[in-house]
Amino acid sequence: MKILLTILLAIASFSAVAQKPGQFAYSIPIEGTGGDAFYRIAIPQPVYEATAFPDLRDLRVFNGSGEPVPYAFRAIALVSQKPEPVTLPFFPLRGPRDARAEDLDVNVSRAGGKVNVTLHVRGDSGAQKVLLGFLVDASALKAPLSGLLIGWGPAGVAHLTSARVEASDDLRRWTTLVGDAPLGGLSHAGQHLERNTIEFRSHEAKYLRLTWLDTGKAIEVDAVRGLVPEQWQPPERMWKEVTAKPDAATPGDYQFDLEGRFPIDRLEFALPQENTVVPLQVFTRNDPKAKWMAVAGTVAYRLKQDGRDLASPALVLGPNTHRYWLLRVDMKAGGIGSGALGVKAGWTPRELIFNARGGGPFRLSYGNAKAESGALPLETMVPDLRPDRAPKIALVGAGAPNKVAGSAAMSPGIDAKAWGLWAALAAGVAVLAWMAWTLSRQMQKADKK
Repeated sequence: MKILLTILLAIASFSAVAQKPGQFAYSIPIEGTGGDAFYRIAIPQPVYEATAFPDLRDLRVFNGSGEPVPYAFRAIALVSQKPEPVTLPFFPLRGPRDARAEDLDVNVSRAGGKVNVTLHVRGDSGAQKVLLGFLVDASALKAPLSGLLIGWGPAGVAHLTSARVEASDDLRRWTTLVGDAPLGGLSHAGQHLERNTIEFRSHEAKYLRLTWLDTGKAIEVDAVRGLVPEQWQPPERMWKEVTAKPDAATPGDYQFDLEGRFPIDRLEFALPQENTVVPLQVFTRNDPKAKWMAVAGTVAYRLKQDGRDLASPALVLGPNTHRYWLLRVDMKAGGIGSGALGVKAGWTPRELIFNARGGGPFRLSYGNAKAESGALPLETMVPDLRPDRAPKIALVGAGAPNKVAGSAAMSPGIDAKAWGLWAALAAGVAVLAWMAWTLSRQMQKADKK
């Protein structure tokens, strides 16, 4: 048994080869690092074109001393966008001091590019009119608002007051968004407090009505801007454009090679002629000798209608890392006509986050057919990572790819580990057979005595 254990340890030490920068096909310099602990980089397109595995297990990050540093993968999350406040037209509402909101009849008319607002106060006895509030026109915005930013000029306001904000689409039925919102300013001992924002739950309406709860403390307003809610956009998709080549042996078949292992989830088609409508099927395979696998069907079109160009939207797919693609056009519809069939393949990029241990320059190495995954879970690599307190990790850039070991690193060669394990198994069987034979001989000699 000691002999068998020795053989297995020897094989393990032989197969556990430490990977160095020179053992990878290519490397890309990482640009923009400083003194922070963590950085992130969107995986560049050349990586997908030369990686040995679709799951990117052969990626490594090395520092300036050629030492591998910890890294983890992360899907790029939705991107937050905070729109700028939008300037809105507003009109003063004046009436008797004791007028209530339900006594106000407002009409809006548009003519010659101008907006006219007419206010009628039910029960108006001709008393002196005061500023009751403002009508805000948000009909041109076509988007929800989450608040109002009120402006009152450089002189400021020396008192606090309260306002109600209501919303309507027809100027008759109103919904209260905020019943009592403080506005104004206070000054004391050289200190100034100002409240000029009214926030409410996101709501879309054509008109807003701001009225003062105490008309004796009304504020003359010179600007009203709408606060647009924070918007979350999907990350920018990456695209690769190719030309699908017709298969001479099968009319209606068009093939293209992506020359890489991209996680494709969108396809766009550029038909060569206007006013073309074609049903088509999409097939893929990862080996040029494998059987085609059907993945989707759609109708592609390119039309001219009322002076506008209409094109079919992108075809949504489940993530597919196959390299070879086939488009089978239904020839009953007449095919695509003469010209080249263009294709755009899109995917959502992933990020690689690495720990900047040691000095730079750092490099991203890839392309090794013998590599095993070295990625860590992100929660393991970044301490105290929580959704409500994610550390800010700077985005860095990538330079041009450099050839290192080239195609030599992409060849799997002899699997020393597999052959070693088979050799160990054979050696173990031989040892056990020898032990059994020895034990049998000893037992035979004992019987003869």
